[in-house]
Amino acid sequence: MRRNLRGMIVAVTGASAGIGKELAVQLSAAGAKLSLSARRLDRLEELNQQLGGKHLVVQADVSKREDCEQFVAKTLAHFGRIDTLVCNAGYGIYRLTHEYSPEEMREIFATNVFGTTDVIHAAAPALLKQESRDGCRAQIMIVSSAAARRSTPFIGPYSATKAAQLSIAEALRVELKSQRIAVTSVHPIMTRTEFGAVAEGMSGVKLPRGGPGFTQTVEHVVRRMVRGIEKPIPEVWPHRPTRIGILVAAMMPRVTDMTLKRFMRRVEDENRPQT
Repeated sequence: MRRNLRGMIVAVTGASAGIGKELAVQLSAAGAKLSLSARRLDRLEELNQQLGGKHLVVQADVSKREDCEQFVAKTLAHFGRIDTLVCNAGYGIYRLTHEYSPEEMREIFATNVFGTTDVIHAAAPALLKQESRDGCRAQIMIVSSAAARRSTPFIGPYSATKAAQLSIAEALRVELKSQRIAVTSVHPIMTRTEFGAVAEGMSGVKLPRGGPGFTQTVEHVVRRMVRGIEKPIPEVWPHRPTRIGILVAAMMPRVTDMTLKRFMRRVEDENRPQT
């Protein structure tokens, strides 16, 4: 099944920066019609002007259920359907898991997990009723992470939210297949966006960004995502060696723990106050 991107209605959360913004750029260039949401309306409007001012922008904080519902309702009112719903909004904090405050834990789940499920819940009735196009009634794409399969020190709660997204995607993929709704999860590794700087700013902890083999450009990640929208597949892994590494890690957890313990010590040494 291959879908035509030209004229496709794609709704994207977290579209003001990073992966969401670049996805808007690449899909717009391919002729898709976009509904873009984020908390920062000024950034959305600026992006829309860069793309010719032809798309719908909706200010929404996905941690609030009413904003999720409003985003979906405005998209459907404007376009009449949603061909692909991209649940992309999310953030992380670099901090040891036990040092997260209860409020921080609830807030990250509210955005990353409930911001995904609330948008899907709001959209599902319309997706299930709309006519098929190119052999597919709709697609739900959830931007998870490679960390959904194996967490690392300093991103435990973030990884937990990504694992929750993956579990949701896996169940939905089977539940909705007979309804001709495709479900795709996306699993980037560290991507060169403002995500890391924001995470560091919220915690004061700096993580090694790694060399070229351990980070990816946002353009590369999004190219793989666009391919997964055009031809839906169960999972998009922009960095294939990581997928193999995670399989090995699952078979040898003790060895993986030892490797990650060295990583943890490195981070602690690099963040130790200078005397």
